[in-house]
Amino acid sequence: IYDVVREKVEYRNGPLKGAARALNDGWGDCEELTCLFIAACRSQGIPARTVWVEGHCYPEFYLVDATGAGWWFPCQAAGTKSFGAMPDQLPILQKGDNFRDPDRPGESLRYMSEFIRGSAVKGAGTPRVEFVREAA
Repeated sequence: IYDVVREKVEYRNGPLKGAARALNDGWGDCEELTCLFIAACRSQGIPARTVWVEGHCYPEFYLVDATGAGWWFPCQAAGTKSFGAMPDQLPILQKGDNFRDPDRPGESLRYMSEFIRGSAVKGAGTPRVEFVREAA
C-alpha cells in the first residue's frame, strides 16, 4: 500500500482537493497522500489514523504481532521516504481524523483547531492563555 501510494501520487504543496482527486491528478499534498494511504489501509481491514504535527501530517497503521500485541507504526506518505519510523521528532498535536467539538454538535472535524472561548468577569484581570502539549 505504502509504495503504491507513493508511486501513484507525487507529493506537491497545493490547495486541498481530496484524496480521490489527488489520485486522479497524480499529485497532492501531505494531507491527501496521508488520507489516501489511510483509506487504502482501511479498505484492507488495517486500522490507520492521521497524526497531525505543526504544518504537516502523516499516517500511522496498526499491526498485531504473533503474541496478539498490537503496535502503531508511523510512515511518511509525503516527503522523505520513511516506513515504520519518522525521521523527524516533532511534537504531535493530535491523532485521528474524526473529532467532535462540543460547540459544533453534529459536525465531524478532521482536526481540532486551537481556540479559547470565555467571557469577562467583573473585577477580573486579563486572562493568561497557555497551550500545553504533553507526550502521550
